[in-house]
Amino acid sequence: MFTTPKKMQAIALLTLCVAVLAPAMAATAEAFRWDSKVRRGQLANGFTYYIVDSAADAGKPVSQPVALQLLVRVGSLDEKDDQSGVAHMVEHMVFQATRGHPEGLKTHMESLGWRIGSHYNAQTNFERTLYYLTAPPGRVAAGLGVLGEIAGGALIPADGLERERQIILEEWRTKLGVRERMDRQRRAMLREGSLYPQRPTIGTQTSIRQQPADNLRQFYRDWYRPGNMALIIVGKVDAAALTPVIERHFGALVPAALPQRNSPDPVLREQLRITRLQDAESGTSQVGWITRFTVDKRQDEAGLRERIIDRIAERSLRSLVRESADSLPAGVTSLTVSKGELGESTSSLGFAASVAVDAHRAGMEQILLVQERLRRHGLNTADIEREMADVRRLNGKGPAQQGARDFNGWLQVLVEAVQAERALQDPLQKQAQIGRILDGLRPADINARALQWIDAPDRALFMLAPGLSPLTLPSQAEVLAAQQKIASAPLPPLLKPAPVATAASMPQLSSSGQIVRQDELGSGVQRWTLDNGDVLVWQATPQDQKDQLVRFAAHSQAGYRFAGAPAWQWQLAAQLGRDADVSGQTPGELARWAAQHKVKLSQQQSATQLSYTAQVAPAQLEDLLRLYAAGQLESEIGLEALTGVGQQLARQAARRPDSAGERAGREMSVLRYGELPLDGYPDPGALKQLMTEQGLQTVRGQWLQLRRQPVTYFVSGPFDAAQVRDLAERYLAGIARQGAAQAPAALVQRPGYRESRLAISLEPQGSVRAEGSQAMPWSPERAMRTAILSRIVYRNLRQELREKEAGIYRLNYKLSLDPQGRANSELSFTAAPERLDALWASARRVLERLPQQLDTAMLKEEIAKMRSDESKRVTDSTTQFNRLQLSYTQYGDARYLEDSKQLAGVLTLETMRAFAQEFRLAQDMAVVKVLPKRAASNAAAALP
Repeated sequence: MFTTPKKMQAIALLTLCVAVLAPAMAATAEAFRWDSKVRRGQLANGFTYYIVDSAADAGKPVSQPVALQLLVRVGSLDEKDDQSGVAHMVEHMVFQATRGHPEGLKTHMESLGWRIGSHYNAQTNFERTLYYLTAPPGRVAAGLGVLGEIAGGALIPADGLERERQIILEEWRTKLGVRERMDRQRRAMLREGSLYPQRPTIGTQTSIRQQPADNLRQFYRDWYRPGNMALIIVGKVDAAALTPVIERHFGALVPAALPQRNSPDPVLREQLRITRLQDAESGTSQVGWITRFTVDKRQDEAGLRERIIDRIAERSLRSLVRESADSLPAGVTSLTVSKGELGESTSSLGFAASVAVDAHRAGMEQILLVQERLRRHGLNTADIEREMADVRRLNGKGPAQQGARDFNGWLQVLVEAVQAERALQDPLQKQAQIGRILDGLRPADINARALQWIDAPDRALFMLAPGLSPLTLPSQAEVLAAQQKIASAPLPPLLKPAPVATAASMPQLSSSGQIVRQDELGSGVQRWTLDNGDVLVWQATPQDQKDQLVRFAAHSQAGYRFAGAPAWQWQLAAQLGRDADVSGQTPGELARWAAQHKVKLSQQQSATQLSYTAQVAPAQLEDLLRLYAAGQLESEIGLEALTGVGQQLARQAARRPDSAGERAGREMSVLRYGELPLDGYPDPGALKQLMTEQGLQTVRGQWLQLRRQPVTYFVSGPFDAAQVRDLAERYLAGIARQGAAQAPAALVQRPGYRESRLAISLEPQGSVRAEGSQAMPWSPERAMRTAILSRIVYRNLRQELREKEAGIYRLNYKLSLDPQGRANSELSFTAAPERLDALWASARRVLERLPQQLDTAMLKEEIAKMRSDESKRVTDSTTQFNRLQLSYTQYGDARYLEDSKQLAGVLTLETMRAFAQEFRLAQDMAVVKVLPKRAASNAAAALP
C-alpha cells in the first residue's frame, strides 16, 4: 500500500511541469486567490476540508460515485531511528479495531459492500499517508464515518499487529528484486546527505518483525492530529449539507503540537562523487552526471516567475541536448537531460547517456561536451522563444480548461494542490500573473538559469554496467582533466541534419489493384477479396454515432515461430521493419510524415501472427493506408538501426547468465513444451555477425518474407462502402504477396503435472508461478462464463492465502478461454521461502475444489457485474470491432455481432455450476518454485 520511490520521482517531475500553469501557494499566503469552485473550511481544532461539486455544471449523473480522501501529512521520513516502517504499519492497522468498530473497520466496510482495491485503499510514501474511498452519493456520510475512525479512533491492538506483520512482510517481499535494488542505489546516490536512503517506507525485514505495538500507537498519537490532516471530497455533493457531517466525525479530534520534522532536503556541498550502480540482474549500460542546487519556491508571483524560468530553461536545454544527440560517437546511443525535485528547496539536473558495454568513457565525454557547448554559446534563442510562446499559448487556455474539468480532472488537481499545501488558484488571476511574467522575461534570464544548474558545485558522476560486466571507474583527477581538456579545445561542429522541408514527403506507391469478389457476411458486413489474394472485411458504422473513429487491423501468419530461423531473429526483423524508412528517404522521414498526418500504426507479433492496428479520424484513413502500404512495399532496414538493436541485445545478453527471472522463464518453457532449440537467446558470436553487411542482408531477407505473407484486413468506420473500396484498391490490392508459407503452429502445453524447484533468487523470497492448460471448446458464451470463474477463483485464492493464511500480500490469477480451444490459467505469488510449499498446497486445494467453491452469493454478484459490464460492451465500438475480427476468424462470418446482444441472458447459476465441472485447474499444470540461493526449505528464517 505504498508508492515506490521511482513512482514518487515521476510524480514529482509531473508536478514540476504542472506547477507552471497551476502556481503553488501555501494556504496562509494571500497573493493567490483560491478557485471559487472549491469550498474550503477549517474546524475549530485545525482540521481542514476541501469540497468540489464536480457535477454542478457538467451534467453528470447523480449516481456517479463520490471520492473521499483523507490526507495525513506524515510519512517514513518523519520516523525516528527506532521507528523504521512504522508509518506504513500504522496505515495497515487503522483498518483493524477502532473505538467505533471494535470488530474491525475493514469488517465494517465489507458489511457495506466495499472491497479493498475496488472501493477503498491507502498508500504511504516518504512524506504523507493517503486514505481514499469511493462511495455512492447515498453513502457519503458512512464514508466520512470510516475516515473519521481512521483519523482518531484506531486502537492498534497488539494481537492484531502480530497477524498483520505477516501481511506486511509479504508486501515487503513483493517489492524485492532488481528494480528495488537499483532504486535503492539510485536513491543513495541522488539523495546523499538526506535521510531518504535511511527511511525506506516499507521498513526492513527486521523492523517489520520487531516493531512493538506501543511504537505504532505513539506514532499515531504524535502525527494523527487534526491540524496535520486534510479531507478532500469530489463528486455530486451538497457542500453546505456536508459541513455538519464533517464536524460530527472530525470535530472532536484533539489538537496537539507535532514533533519536529526531519528535513527532506539533502545537505549540499562542493564535491564530485563518482559512483558505480550495478546489479547482476540489471541490463542497463549508462553514464550519468548530476548536479544538485537550491531552488526558489516562494509562494507568490516572484516565486511563480522563478518556476516559469525553470520550465523554459529545462525545455530549451532538452532541445540543445537533442541537437547534440545527432552527433553522438560510436558506442553512445542516446543522450537526455531532465530536472527533478529532491526536497522542499532542492532540485537536481541530470544528464544521461546510454552506452555500449565498453563505451562509458565516451558517454562521459559526450555529457561534458554538451555542457561546455552551453557555457560557450548558450541556449538556442529560437528554442527559448518557442518555449515562451508555448507557455503563453497554454496560459491562454487556462480559464477554459477549468470550465471543462470533469470529475477525474478535479480530483487530480485538488489532491495535488492540497498535498503540496498550495492554493488551487483562481484561473483568471493566474492567467493575468503569468501574462505579466512572460512580458518581462528575456533570453538572458533563461540562459543564466541553465548555467546556474550545470555549474552547481554539488556534482556526481555515476556509471551503470549490465550484469556483472567489468567496469573501471575514472578517478576524480581523470574526470576533471577530461573536463579541462574539453574546455580548452575547439568544440567539434554539430552534425547538422539535412534541412528538413516543412512537410515530410511520401513516395508514390505502386500498390493499386482490384477487388475481384464481394460476399455478404451478415450484420451489414462485407468481405472483399483482392486480386493479390488478401481479404478485407468491411463494416460500415452509423455516421451519427458518438464514436466517429475508423478502426483498422491487418493480420498475417508471420509470427516469430516462423520456420527457418530462431525466434529472436524473426522478432528482430519485425521490429526493425516496423521502424524502417522507405528506400531512399532520409532517416526518420517516414515517422515524421506519419506524425504530421496524425496517423499511428502499431505492430504486434505473437508466436503465430503479425498484426497491425490503428484507429484514426475518417479524414486520416487514406493517409493510414498509404503509411501501411509504404511499409509493406518500400521499407528498407538500415545498418545503423541494426547496429543499435544489436548493441541493445548485447547489453541484455550481458546480464542473462545471472538473471533469476530469465532462468525461471526458461525452466517454465521446458516444463510446458519441452526443449525448444530455436527459442534460445543470441550468443555474442551471433550478435557480432549480425552487425555486419552480411547480417544486414539476412535481416532484410527475413523482413521481406514476413511482409509477403497473405493478410486479412478488418476496417470499420462511418464511410460509404464505395469510398473504402476505392482506397483498398488504390493502396492494398497491389501489395505483392507470395503463397502462404507453412503457418507457425501454436505450442500446446504437455498434459500432466510437472514441478521444478530452483534455488537461484538473490532475495529472501520464495515465489510460485503456475501455468495450466487444457483442451476446451470455445464459444462466446463459454468465454464469458470463463471470465466469471476467473474472478471467483481469484477471490477464493486471495481469501485462502491472504485473509486466512496471512501468507501473501498480492497474487495474480487469470483464467481464460482462447479461440484456439484451450483453457489457460496463470497463477503467481511470492511468500516466505519456508511457507512456500504449504501455501502452494493450499492454492492447489482451492483450484481442485472449484465446482464446490461456487458460493451462491459470490456467483450472483459476479454474474450481475458481468451483465453490467456487458451492457456497456454492446455499445462500445472497440469491443464490437474486436468481436468482428473474432467472429470472422472463428466462423468466417459476422454472427458473433448479433449473437453477442443476447450473451448476458445465458448467465444463470445453473449454467455456471455445470460449466465449472469441465475444468481441471490443478491437473495439467507446470509449476516453477524459486527459492533463495542460500536456502534449503527453511533458510530464509535466519536471514537478517
